[in-house]
Amino acid sequence: MKRSLPLVSLGVFLFAAQAFAQQRTITGKVTSEQGTPLAGVTVVVKGTNAATSTGNQGDYSIAAEAGQILQFRLIGTALVERAVGVEDVINVQLRRVALDLDALVVTALGETAMQRSLGTAQQSVRGVEIAQTQRENFFNALPGRVAGVDVTSTSGVPGASSSIVIRGISSISSSNQPLIIVDGLPMDNRTVNTGVLASDKSSTTAFSNRGVDFTNRAADLNSEDIETLTVLKGPEASALYGIDAANGAIVVKTKRGRAGGGMQYSSSMRLETTRAKPQLQRVFGPTTLSGSTLGSFQYFGAPYASGTQFYDNVDGFLQTGLSQKHSLSFSGATADNTINYRLGTSIDKQDGVVRNSGYDRINVTGASQARINSWLSTDLSMIYTYATNDQVYKGDIGPLIGLMLWPQTDNARDYLTPAGTRRRLTALAAAAEVDNPYFNVAKNQINSKTNRLIANVGFVVTPFSWGNIKTNLGTDSYTNQNLLLRHPESAAGSSFNGLLDQADVITRNLNALTLLNVYNHPLTSSISISGLVGHQVSDLKSTADAQTGIGFLDPNFVSMNNTTTRSTQNTIEQRRLVSLFGQAVFDYKNFWYVTMTGRNDWTSTIPRGRNSFFYPSISTSFIFSDAFPSVRRFVTGKMRVGYAAVGKDARPYAYRPALEYKTTAYGGYGYGFWGPNLALKPEFKRSVEGGVELSFFNGRLGLDATAYRATTKDQIVNDIRGSYGTGFILFNLNGASTRSRGLELTVRGTPVLEPAFSWDMVLNWTSAGSIVTALPHALPESYVSDTWLYGNVRNGTFPGLSTMSLTGFFYLRNNRGQLLIDPATGLPIRSSTFINAGYDRQPDFTIGIGNTFRYNHLSLDFLLDIRKGGDIFNATEHYLTTRGLSMRTLDRDQPRVIQGVLRDGRENGANPTPNNIVVIPSVQTAYYTNMSEELFIEKNINWLRLRDVTVRYEIPGRLLGARTASVYLTGTDLFLLTNYSGLDPIVNGNTAAVGGSGAVGIDFGNFPMPRGVNFGISVGF
Repeated sequence: MKRSLPLVSLGVFLFAAQAFAQQRTITGKVTSEQGTPLAGVTVVVKGTNAATSTGNQGDYSIAAEAGQILQFRLIGTALVERAVGVEDVINVQLRRVALDLDALVVTALGETAMQRSLGTAQQSVRGVEIAQTQRENFFNALPGRVAGVDVTSTSGVPGASSSIVIRGISSISSSNQPLIIVDGLPMDNRTVNTGVLASDKSSTTAFSNRGVDFTNRAADLNSEDIETLTVLKGPEASALYGIDAANGAIVVKTKRGRAGGGMQYSSSMRLETTRAKPQLQRVFGPTTLSGSTLGSFQYFGAPYASGTQFYDNVDGFLQTGLSQKHSLSFSGATADNTINYRLGTSIDKQDGVVRNSGYDRINVTGASQARINSWLSTDLSMIYTYATNDQVYKGDIGPLIGLMLWPQTDNARDYLTPAGTRRRLTALAAAAEVDNPYFNVAKNQINSKTNRLIANVGFVVTPFSWGNIKTNLGTDSYTNQNLLLRHPESAAGSSFNGLLDQADVITRNLNALTLLNVYNHPLTSSISISGLVGHQVSDLKSTADAQTGIGFLDPNFVSMNNTTTRSTQNTIEQRRLVSLFGQAVFDYKNFWYVTMTGRNDWTSTIPRGRNSFFYPSISTSFIFSDAFPSVRRFVTGKMRVGYAAVGKDARPYAYRPALEYKTTAYGGYGYGFWGPNLALKPEFKRSVEGGVELSFFNGRLGLDATAYRATTKDQIVNDIRGSYGTGFILFNLNGASTRSRGLELTVRGTPVLEPAFSWDMVLNWTSAGSIVTALPHALPESYVSDTWLYGNVRNGTFPGLSTMSLTGFFYLRNNRGQLLIDPATGLPIRSSTFINAGYDRQPDFTIGIGNTFRYNHLSLDFLLDIRKGGDIFNATEHYLTTRGLSMRTLDRDQPRVIQGVLRDGRENGANPTPNNIVVIPSVQTAYYTNMSEELFIEKNINWLRLRDVTVRYEIPGRLLGARTASVYLTGTDLFLLTNYSGLDPIVNGNTAAVGGSGAVGIDFGNFPMPRGVNFGISVGF
């Protein structure tokens, strides 16, 4: 036996030597139709795992044998195949097409498939398109670029959280955000919920996700590291990802090294200005004024005297934001791409337009792939992020409200007394007087620091000819340290003599994924089958250690040791998900494909007995232009239909009450607010979609259209108020259902293609809507309490209403829809309960229009974003109106009669009494102060926004020895045309942590998205 081992080893060596002797290195260059070098083109030896990609100059190198076929693929171009002959150099020119059915696209679980085989809707964006927008959160680069995707940023402050939704709101109270996948494994995208803060234990100190914001964790990813981003739009496309992808999935593939990569450096400088220019009346002064002391911050007093000096406090407070970003990467590969590597680092430093706001981020990334031998390949990647974020408060405790409410006759810059304390203007209690904005941002703080490491180890073992085994092991761990200060002298903190919150959130995500891939195998001469089976384990543990302290000894010493009374809160969140799944793809003559999947999940958040659930999907793709070759003269395309069912579990500990420490006289433990529901079961979402993908004029014009319909059943609604007799307050219940419908359309085209000039365009059109069809236990209304952030308007919904409706204390009307007027005052009567008045924040449709013009070495890219319809609650304007500062209060001396009928018992009769009571608002100020918020819900808001524009010049020749060099100028949000009277219609009154529709479209004290201009340079060596 011992003698046979050397003989076997010698035989293997001689065989390997002979195999390698038959191969040789093929080199070449890949260019566009205009002769421009193309980087990132995938070059594959057909039928093997051998692959490489082109460098910055379009060069490639790969080992191949004579007779083998090289395939050249790039998103947006047609597949090119070249046979290896006697030549060692093969140059290729790729042709741009609007639809490439042979393109390899990323699908679920990190797998790839040809576009022609997909029976579901998905859309890809190149990483370079995302990176050139120069946005710190890559989410904000997606609106308008992908049909069906909606992104809402909470404000224009650096580090503001962004929520992303695919195909509308379907869940009433849970998250509607998609699963984020990076290099095959999930990436945590949570936003800190203020429920982990110790101050949230008391209603008098709780934030309830209002007035504050934290960065959503997907912003930790550097856009410069993204190779491609693919959006799997519905359950049909993301079914293999299971319950976490019930709302779709965003699949990110990060960059890898390639031969000839070298060093790449880019640097940019950004200037930002704000469009926060609110109009405030300067005619009428404060309601009461005694010397220099205001009686209140209401302005229903006498007109200002002639010659009164006014200060532009708003414009003087806001500054020009300055940011800079530097990125450096090294990449390379062996000639045959057996081993490749990429190392990158990036530094991003931002100072916002709001004083004392900023966001700094450091990224370090590393990735390497290696083909160890003919049966083993590895893929290793690591992403490290360190981010710090300084935010400002918003809403009624934020600086924007303070700016607008502060007397325009007083210089707000003078915010301290000679003793260094808060300068006061009223004799009111400190908590009742709005903070000077300069004092607010100088003394109140919101700071977070995040350390994060994402590591991914992948192996592909090919022990047999008919398939391979792929395993990925990954960890996503981060520590998020938060500090929130409400200064002892501030309006927010004076009642407690200062309040300090500190919370460390330590999160660990472990993921293990194993796949057995079966290659395409013929069953008959016309039918073949391929597939996979797999297993996945995901384990989450998040621990929040929080402490709050009140009663500062020294008002300016920020330390928990400086507080007299302290309380703690420890929150542990755990969830485990185990899954088995499989997929089979049937192929009939390469023009008809049927894909079937099945997945079973076991989750720890549903009671035993119901925590195992199976769901299938099926889709088909028919390439009619291949089935009927005669139609190719006119059109190339396919039709597709898909159906999927997907389960969704509850949040951790949703079905059992938790014990918590009680601050009662004798202490001890007791149950919290949430009651038990041992009958809790998973909810299910079922969706069907159909679509066509067409190409005309030899690939110069393409069309992708999709229609879908989705329903949810047994939807889990969180935090429903129950009877206090149960001993609990809130319950998590099944029983809701929703229905969603939509139409998505993408048009791509190349209207002009000349050697020196080209014009490419893409149009994404989306129309979507969702309604509630049932609520648990026939409840009349469901709402998320965090959205009740101003007055009496919230995101309430009834059966039959939109999932983005608003309810409130609106005006009462008779059976003819006429306003009911109080006979005693002549003013409209408001309801005393939350009612529906037909308000819906869901837009009728959205359009994104992207254009790229190229002329020799000069290029121009810009994206227009269009929205039609949808309502927005301008709470800021209501706030200003009730205090006499709005421009609409200037006619306060004008007598008027409010159109309506008197509520005198005859209002619903045949002859209701018309209102004839004269009201003079300057005398009867309740005309303004008691106005219903309904008058400030602005209907059918439209906008035309220039999302981003980039002008780039590729410097010819070798600048300072560089192989490539370019300079560019990028602008973001430079232009906005809208019928919204507020500062910006992109707004969210909560954070991205709030479920359901959140407070999207509720505008209260939010800073608008700033206008930004970047100047940068990029060089490659």
